[in-house]
Amino acid sequence: MKQKDPIVEMFRSVTRWFKNTDMRSPAAHVLGIIGAVMHKVLFDWLMPKRYRNLSRREIFEIIFKSDTPAGKKFDVWLLVLIVLNIVLLILDSLLGSTDTMTSVAHKSLSFWVMKAAEWGFTLIFTFEYYLRIYCLKHPRKYVFSFWGIIDFLSIFPAYLSLFIPATQALTVLRLLRVMRIFRIFRLERFQIEAFHLLSALRNSAIKILIFMMFILVAAVILGTIMYAIESERNPAFKSIPTGIYWAVVTITTVGYGDVVPMTTAGRFLSVIVMMLGYSIIAVPTGIVAGETIKEYRMPGNRRRTAAQRDYDEENDAIKN
Repeated sequence: MKQKDPIVEMFRSVTRWFKNTDMRSPAAHVLGIIGAVMHKVLFDWLMPKRYRNLSRREIFEIIFKSDTPAGKKFDVWLLVLIVLNIVLLILDSLLGSTDTMTSVAHKSLSFWVMKAAEWGFTLIFTFEYYLRIYCLKHPRKYVFSFWGIIDFLSIFPAYLSLFIPATQALTVLRLLRVMRIFRIFRLERFQIEAFHLLSALRNSAIKILIFMMFILVAAVILGTIMYAIESERNPAFKSIPTGIYWAVVTITTVGYGDVVPMTTAGRFLSVIVMMLGYSIIAVPTGIVAGETIKEYRMPGNRRRTAAQRDYDEENDAIKN
């Protein structure tokens, strides 16, 4: 009888376990526990007593309906908190770069005050995100909608910073939520114009992507040629990636000046790349401008329907 390989058997057992186990159940169980804890903390401890008995429908009216007095007040205060949070983030970066004359004790106090305030804002937005999910019959539609993703990205970097501290600065993504100001204050014309612009950018995306692929190929070729020309006489061009970096900086007309050619042939190639860069910059602008003109040449009703497509998707996501 052939002896079974224990490693192969273990692999088969693990494979069968993954095949027979619904991985969504553990995730749903964990999310259910988190939701229960947040609900307990929010409704039993943090929320004022007069709001604890609100029904889901009433919470929905306050959070999602900006055409009611309570809903508009909620949205306005939410915008104020977002702006204050961004100002705090900027001040935190300024205090973090103060000169050495500042006392260590003062730095430590300001640091902890700022961190406490930042986490206070994060908890407020986290509970608000939970309430948005809690009051919907079909929260999945909201979670994966445009605004649902933005709301999630506004709080996720703060928790990610517990493991990667540098990501704390990404909480600036909360500023994206300010775009709701068009809906809150009934600035329908601005909202429609914004959707026209987004539609033009969406229609231009494929063309611009193809164009950028050609630019990348050109940058690799030109950077490699410059490396071949300059590498023996110019220590700045120490590798092909450095040459590609120079090509990208030159094509985009940025011109940092940290890597420059020294030979006559290298400078001649630089002139060609610089002149090429001006024509290259105009192409994406022309593509977007052309799509924008096409957008406005559409019949009025059709143009309005296309522009409001994303807005209608948001409304579908929060239908109760």
